[in-house]
Amino acid sequence: MKRGPASVAAEDKPPLTQKSGKAKKATRLLGRLTANILLMASSSGATLLLIEMTARVLGLTVPFFLHPAPANCMQRSRLLSLEFRPSCVGVLANTPLRTNSLGLRGPEVRDDDSRRILALGDSCTWGWRVEEQQSYPAVLQQLLDERYGTGSYQVINAGFPGNTSYQGLRYLRERGLALRPWLVIADYGFNDITRSGDVAALIAQQARYMPVLELDDYLLDNSRTYKWLRWHIAGGQTPKLRAHRVDPERYAIYMTSIVELAAEQGAKTIFLDFLQRGDPYKKAMADIAAAKGMPLITYQGPRLDLVHPTAEGYRALALEIVDNLARASSDHADGL
Repeated sequence: MKRGPASVAAEDKPPLTQKSGKAKKATRLLGRLTANILLMASSSGATLLLIEMTARVLGLTVPFFLHPAPANCMQRSRLLSLEFRPSCVGVLANTPLRTNSLGLRGPEVRDDDSRRILALGDSCTWGWRVEEQQSYPAVLQQLLDERYGTGSYQVINAGFPGNTSYQGLRYLRERGLALRPWLVIADYGFNDITRSGDVAALIAQQARYMPVLELDDYLLDNSRTYKWLRWHIAGGQTPKLRAHRVDPERYAIYMTSIVELAAEQGAKTIFLDFLQRGDPYKKAMADIAAAKGMPLITYQGPRLDLVHPTAEGYRALALEIVDNLARASSDHADGL
């Protein structure tokens, strides 16, 4: 009998048992491969854990790394490079700190009719190595309450250690103006001068590699071995002289932009000068203040180190700001 195409096709197909056998063999191979991979991973994990435990038991000496961690309330920021975690309690530079729901040092921002004073700046504004109530924004709040009555003014401490004029401008534009400040006090300069590379380029680069940086922060915070390795790898590199974080020309542009941006929203500006030497940054601040006809207060009090004021110095500075506001009020009905 002549066979049709259907019967020929049927005979060409491999037996079902043969196909099933190949599938089982492939499954067994895949299972063994997966088991081997898991065994290697667990062995590596166990080895790393053993190394870490040994390092802790032996008390492996590791340096101090200032990096974002829950203990210091710092976290990575695509806008500013670093910022404080909202509603956090921690310690930074051996100083207790707390942040409000906006991630700023101090109490919650009141939603009332008070005149808001936004204090922008670096560690000199934030209050490096002094208690919260000893920082100049907090002392300024106390003095204003005593002179004009509680609730008339509200001082908001938006300082952050390490910030530059570039970060101050970005903060004011993206967050600060939303707080509706009546007055902006700006303090920048020390960190702009630092030769660690252009801060704008650094923030852009960090935004691209944020997951890697966050993993690095986690390991620095949790692994003594990783911290030791990072220390020795970095220690073997020759330091390079890089560009200023903000060069003098851009510093003048950013500081001018802070004044003009505040003015667009109806806010006045005061500059605080903590710089000690005559350099282009100090001159730029003075030139801008003169051109804009705005106050410039130069800090000349005692310091904890080459940069940061003492608690006594902060109080003297806050008194000078209050006196400046009082003089401005006598000249203009609306203050400055």
